[in-house]
Order: sequence, then structure tokens, then C-alpha cells
Amino acid sequence: MIRLSMLAVMLTSFALMAGSQYLQQGQQLQEQEQQDDDEIVVPADDENAAARRDFMRTKLLYTQNVFAGLTLGDFDAVDAAVKEVQAITEGGRWVAIDDDYYRKLMEEFKTSTRRLAKASKTKNVDATALRFYEMSTRCIDCHEHIRHAKYEF
Repeated sequence: MIRLSMLAVMLTSFALMAGSQYLQQGQQLQEQEQQDDDEIVVPADDENAAARRDFMRTKLLYTQNVFAGLTLGDFDAVDAAVKEVQAITEGGRWVAIDDDYYRKLMEEFKTSTRRLAKASKTKNVDATALRFYEMSTRCIDCHEHIRHAKYEF
């Protein structure tokens, strides 16, 4: 009995130390993100850059909500978040650069959101996670193209 109690105390102590370290790392990440936000450069010659930056942050929030719904197995939340992503990306407000490859990437992103919505309706975590990965990859592809084009948000 004493051994079990000692084991429980040791495990609890370990969990508290790990949790404390995790919270400390989270705080450091938040501080770094705030510093990064303070360093965002908005080109002076583009009056729409600040609006685009805010738009992209909103899109990121909806995308994070898709991920949260997936991790919780809450397909209603996934469906709602995907609809938000689809709704805000339908207009031309999010167009950052005007070239053929960028337009292709935008269409691929929209296709990936439709596939994600369809997979979510099946309530199959694996299929939905795969489509979420596909959508996330489209985001990365597009942002990589923008960086290579030396366009600033």
C-alpha cells in the first residue's frame, strides 16, 4: 500500500512538473507570437495589406476551429468551421497577388475545403483528418508562393 502511495505521489509530482513546463513553454510561445505580430511589415504603398492580414488571421482562426473539432470528434464544430472558411474565401477579398499560379492555388484550396466538408459529413475521423491535411497543405503551398514572389502581407 505504501509503495502504491509513493508511486502515486511520484507520478503526480512528475505530472505537475511536466504540466508546469508545458505552461511555461506555452507562455514563451505566446510572447514570441506577440513579438512576431509587432514585427509584421505592411507595405506603405498597399492600403489593403492590413485588411488582408486581418482576413488571413480570421481564416487561420476558423482553420484552428476545424482542427479543434477534429481532435474532439465534434463533427458539428468541424462542419461549422469549414463553412466559415468556405464563406470567407468565396469573395475576392483574399486575393494577394495576380498571377496564374496563385489563382490555381486558390482553386485547389477551395476544392480542398469542399472535400473536407464532404469527408466531415461521413463522421469518419481518418477521412476528415486526411482532408484537413490536404487543406492545410494548400495553405502552406500558397504562402510559400507568396514568400517566393516577395509579396508582403
